[in-house]
Amino acid sequence: MKHPFPFHMMIIGLCFLAGCATAHKNSNDADTIHIGGGDAALTEVIAPVIETFEEENPSLHLITLQSKPGTELAALESGSLDAVVSTVSLERLLMRAAETGSAPAGALFREVPIGRNQTVVFLNDIKIKKLSKKQLKAIFTGKITNWKKVGGPNRRIVVVWSPAADAENELFIREILQRERITANFVPVASAEEMRKRVLETPGAIGIGPDALVSYGVRVPGSPKIASSVMLITKGEPSPELQKLLELIKDAAFLP
Repeated sequence: MKHPFPFHMMIIGLCFLAGCATAHKNSNDADTIHIGGGDAALTEVIAPVIETFEEENPSLHLITLQSKPGTELAALESGSLDAVVSTVSLERLLMRAAETGSAPAGALFREVPIGRNQTVVFLNDIKIKKLSKKQLKAIFTGKITNWKKVGGPNRRIVVVWSPAADAENELFIREILQRERITANFVPVASAEEMRKRVLETPGAIGIGPDALVSYGVRVPGSPKIASSVMLITKGEPSPELQKLLELIKDAAFLP
């Protein structure tokens, strides 16, 4: 996805959402918009428009928080967050909330599509033009551990994985790994941005992340398309402040 606005990279702290979001709410005034959600959704749609939004609305400030899966709707219901962005539907988020023992009433929430997330494969220095679904499955499940097996050099494969990218991981595991488990021998990172940096720094590394993070130095081989809608979820109708954000996102061509 091409972004017409400056890419303002946010710093997304790994935290338990309720405590982290509450801390921000207690320390900021009513002109601050708190948006939680998955790493991929925040990176793909919200991060590219933060700078422009704050320039156009100098009295408003956007704070983004990476959510702990299953807590998103509870944070919305309590007022700790003003909105959640996710590549997971509201229906699925309600199911997750029920699994954690906190199931707010679905009628409380509204869901608005705000864009698409495209998941791509990142490589370090491996000159491979294309990886098939079968090859990716074998690599990420640990059945293939050397690039030589897929037409690359005789080098150990290093899988870099962000457990925090829960929604994106779920889609990748379902569509590419066919619900098999990711290899236990992965290098853990805290965010998609850290994944990109670690892949750049690690010979033989491979990882997945939103295409918004594609940058100079990272190889992106041809691979099966993995895409999902990005939704903005609010408690009740979006506030006037959030409506301004939605209008900007639409102008940025994330929405049709």
